[in-house]
Amino acid sequence: MTQHAAFDFLARPPRPAKPRKLGLSVVSDKAKSLAQARDLIETAGDIIDHIKLPDHVGLMWRNPPRLIREKNALYNKAGIDTLPGGIPFQVAAVQGKVPQFMERIADLGFKGVEVSEDSIALKPEQRVASIKWARANGLTVYTELGKKFPEHPLDADEAIETAKRDLEAGVYLVVVEKSDVALAIRESSDALHRLMRGVGPEQLIIECGPGDDRFRIAKWLIGEFGADVNLENIEADDAFIIEAMRHGLHRQVDYDYFHAWKDRPLPLIATP
Repeated sequence: MTQHAAFDFLARPPRPAKPRKLGLSVVSDKAKSLAQARDLIETAGDIIDHIKLPDHVGLMWRNPPRLIREKNALYNKAGIDTLPGGIPFQVAAVQGKVPQFMERIADLGFKGVEVSEDSIALKPEQRVASIKWARANGLTVYTELGKKFPEHPLDADEAIETAKRDLEAGVYLVVVEKSDVALAIRESSDALHRLMRGVGPEQLIIECGPGDDRFRIAKWLIGEFGADVNLENIEADDAFIIEAMRHGLHRQVDYDYFHAWKDRPLPLIATP
């Protein structure tokens, strides 16, 4: 991707440049081939901060190490760190193989790993020990708050306490599970706002997908927390749409970039 935009004379809305701590976009590579990964880098590599590989069964039992290492090397060369989704970690946790799992993740060329319990229940000491095993293998650690099938809105106080404990253990980012985000929006809960205030926007990243409601959730998050809210689980083919939404230049956010010019005279256009 060239460093000089075709329309570089047009001022763009403020947006942090990579590497950044705010406005992160973590994009999902769902069983893409090496050729597809190269295409993604060519067309959207400049707006992707990290890549998550959520092909859980493929990573654990179908794909050979060579393929995973080659794909990770492609992304890493483009300045995009990679991590697997949280399900493989949870499989390793229930099988009592977290140390071996973390060693293998690093060996496969992943730069990060997700320590989550959205489908299981870890004791606090098990969660911290998992974080330490990841860091011992040189991995950047993401942890997750929430459940895939929540029965009630996220408890903000409990989530803040967990997030702070994770960060003290050396976690890079704390992820908020999409199912809890959707529930908080449906029930008009203030849990996400309290979590953002209690933990801080640079330490949190919020899942907006997957699902048919992903753009609606992303729009809500951008509207509530600003264009530079950290977002995860962005579909690869949606990366440019989310970036356009951050700029206010997409139908999904009602092209609100132009709202500032409503009822204002536009600059004169001289006759050539």
